[in-house]
Amino acid sequence: MKISSRAAAAVVAVALGATAMALYRPSTGELEIATASLDPSSFLHLQESAGGGSADPQAAGEGETAAASTQYADEQDLATMPPQWRAIYDHENASRGPEQPIPFNHRFHVTDLQIDCMYCHVGTERSVSGIVPSLAVCMGCHRVAGNGLPPVEELRAYETRGEPVEWEWVYKLPEFVQFSHKAHLRNLECQDCHGPVEEMDRVYQWASLTMGWCLECHRQPPSESDVATDHTLSRDNPPPRAPAPRQPEGFYPRDIDTDYGETRAPTDCAACHY
Repeated sequence: MKISSRAAAAVVAVALGATAMALYRPSTGELEIATASLDPSSFLHLQESAGGGSADPQAAGEGETAAASTQYADEQDLATMPPQWRAIYDHENASRGPEQPIPFNHRFHVTDLQIDCMYCHVGTERSVSGIVPSLAVCMGCHRVAGNGLPPVEELRAYETRGEPVEWEWVYKLPEFVQFSHKAHLRNLECQDCHGPVEEMDRVYQWASLTMGWCLECHRQPPSESDVATDHTLSRDNPPPRAPAPRQPEGFYPRDIDTDYGETRAPTDCAACHY
């Protein structure tokens, strides 16, 4: 049976209309092209729930932006929200600390997932400066873990583009101050300077980092567990005697005969300003 040209045109019009409705996003009023891209962040939720809202991104298995995940989380019951979505929500709604390009929640990773600090900040115990995890370290887990979570999809997009994540500074010392992580991690825990990071949804500067704050720790009486401090230096390498009123050369404190070895760590200027 032949179909008239008018009937054929009507069929084509109905088909085009159905396609447009399938791609229409009420939230933006735009048409989206449902084409897979090499950039994971370009995968958009084109489905709608029966109530007219966006489909659950986690159930859809597709990635959106961090802003979209926040909007989704805001609409959920916090008591029944999945822990990974609650971690995103808590990071975005934290009142302290700089906003990061990827809402990485330390509490979720350290307390919930029991990941050790040095697994991500690997090498810090052997480095003068603190080690910010590279994208390769993050992707060691997130090539597999976190499918459908918007921050993870954005993280994968960084790798696809070959771009590093530009994290915002939390702790930054003046350039005239020297602080060695490897020297301090021999005796201290990360929390001694960075605070209870395992409880922070968004990391903030916990310590003042003022000169007085540092000296308060350095001036504590030494213990046998302290390594590479005035205590052990004075025990293993006694400073040379010099006839009064001359002062021995080197970086020794002025009151070397009375104060050397009495504090937990060096308190002379050259210990931090060199």
